[in-house]
Amino acid sequence: MTLALAAYRVAVSALAPLYQWHATRGLAADQQIERLGFHERARQGVIWCQAPSVGELDVLAPLLPALREAGDVLITAHSTTGAQKAAAMSPLSALAPIDTPAAVAQFLRTWQPRIAIFVESDMPPVMMQTLAAQNIPFALIAARASKTRARIPRSVEKLLGPAALITASTKAVAQELQGLGLRVDVVEDLKSQGAQNAVLPVWVKAVEKRPVWLAASTHPEDMETVVGAHESILRDHPDALLILAPRHMDAALDVPAHLSTRKHSSDGAPDAQTQIFVMDALGQMAGLHAVAPVTYLGGGNGTRGGHSPWEAARAGNHVLTGPDTANNTAAFDQIPHQTVQGPEELAQRIIDLWQQPRPAPLSLPEGTATHDALLAVLKG
Repeated sequence: MTLALAAYRVAVSALAPLYQWHATRGLAADQQIERLGFHERARQGVIWCQAPSVGELDVLAPLLPALREAGDVLITAHSTTGAQKAAAMSPLSALAPIDTPAAVAQFLRTWQPRIAIFVESDMPPVMMQTLAAQNIPFALIAARASKTRARIPRSVEKLLGPAALITASTKAVAQELQGLGLRVDVVEDLKSQGAQNAVLPVWVKAVEKRPVWLAASTHPEDMETVVGAHESILRDHPDALLILAPRHMDAALDVPAHLSTRKHSSDGAPDAQTQIFVMDALGQMAGLHAVAPVTYLGGGNGTRGGHSPWEAARAGNHVLTGPDTANNTAAFDQIPHQTVQGPEELAQRIIDLWQQPRPAPLSLPEGTATHDALLAVLKG
């Protein structure tokens, strides 16, 4: 065990009550016990998949059919938004346990997983060390670029050394992991395979003659650009509609009161006066991409590294994003897109793209390397 890992374990043990309070405040009673490793409907011997939130759950989606054939699948997520999506993806779902020795031990007693599958950058140290000590196989799939690996490379090597399977999203990430002395079994971009069938909203005909654009997976730091762009657009296109789909439903939306805004959960559908329609429900994104020919991806205006453009590209949308795409460089290298900065530039690009035909939907043959490798681990 490295000094960093030892210090982490001491800290989470000593501060466990504070950690527990912070992780469970504001949650319902059943969610609070999930964070401590308990569950009212637990089923033992599961295939356990853990993803931080919504984007990482999209990585899991192409793997689920094959995994379900091998057994019951439990999906956990760290965020409440992620937990809602996990519940829609699997009958067994929960909030992820906090990474303290007590919660980890209880979670493993509760579920007794056959394998643990962590997604992208999720590497809970106490959990991974406990899995290794109990000889429960674990995998890290679709690993992406990580600042943590650069800061504490020896600790990462110690954590991932016992992994039964490591897959990387790009060749560059694979080379980075191999440079730490780790074995990378598969290089495959699962987000390119996660297309959903588009279910058009019931209100689509009410807006089909209006100029429409979609701001998808937005964060608070995107709102100034997004709202400012729509205000500019409305000056020349007063019938324009912005469909706003925030990354997290409880994120601050900061929409000025003078804009006519409706929300899916409270108002149902946009009407003729609606200027901004907020989609605050999960599982609708494919249909929203189908409604709007132009998609602006959030996450590119701060330090988050942007979000994957695959879903928009596979829907046949013009793709716009902010300047920071560091987490999805390989995907953007394959997909036509435009990078914009500031509300005025975004507004002008959207207006220009409305005059152009929609691109052909981008499709790639679906690979099977990752789920074949996972099934091989399950079979021993």
